[in-house]
Amino acid sequence: MSSFKNDMLEAAAVQLALDMSCQPEDFLNIKNTVTLSSLLSGRRIFRNEKDFFRIATFGNGAVATVDEKIRPFAENLLGSIRGVELFDAKAVFLINRELAKYGKAIGSFNQYYLPVSPYYYPDLSGFRVKIYDEEAIPSLYGDKRFSNALMYEDKLGRHDVMAVCAMDGNNIYAIAGASNDSERFWQIGIDVLPEYRGRGTATAIVSALTKEILMQGAIPYYGTWWSNIPSRSVARRAGYFPAWVEMTAVDMI
Repeated sequence: MSSFKNDMLEAAAVQLALDMSCQPEDFLNIKNTVTLSSLLSGRRIFRNEKDFFRIATFGNGAVATVDEKIRPFAENLLGSIRGVELFDAKAVFLINRELAKYGKAIGSFNQYYLPVSPYYYPDLSGFRVKIYDEEAIPSLYGDKRFSNALMYEDKLGRHDVMAVCAMDGNNIYAIAGASNDSERFWQIGIDVLPEYRGRGTATAIVSALTKEILMQGAIPYYGTWWSNIPSRSVARRAGYFPAWVEMTAVDMI
């Protein structure tokens, strides 16, 4: 796997290989790969059922992990379209048309970011922050305004493991929180109350949380959907680079 640009990308490929029942090297291939979905130990835990249809790419070939019922369609589609083009409107239309037969559709397009390495120490001048470890985080759960940063509950073993709060006196006005999506990969979420936005708070506390996670020996990563431009800007300013994209089928409402 020496062809990955850095250790962070290589670690992400190893993680996604567990998520998608493939080999890390599959993400380096020009040709696309189709696998049957399964629940491997060590995967990121978002749900307790196998993926029906899920695609990810690091910018080369794509990997799709699918249910047996849709495997012939996936093999035909991925055999005829380049990996990066699977996320274009025409291909998504074809995917959704097939998924509709099973009461499903693509949920969202998620862009995932990794921190640059070596990571710089965040500039917290002008900010007062408080760090909460896993034991202290439940004390934040009485305030429900930070649902992007906090999970507020354990879901299949995935829960909040660290948070950095921005303080105005004794009041919390922003939280960057991390969930243990897998043992090694902790995902960052961020919330800033509306009246405090535009001051660089999100960048500062995401940077501070990133540093804390790295000190724990885990890998922080940041996810958002393509249309959330403010969130993507926070990732860039906080020292993250775009690493991979995913789309996943969900049940139609």
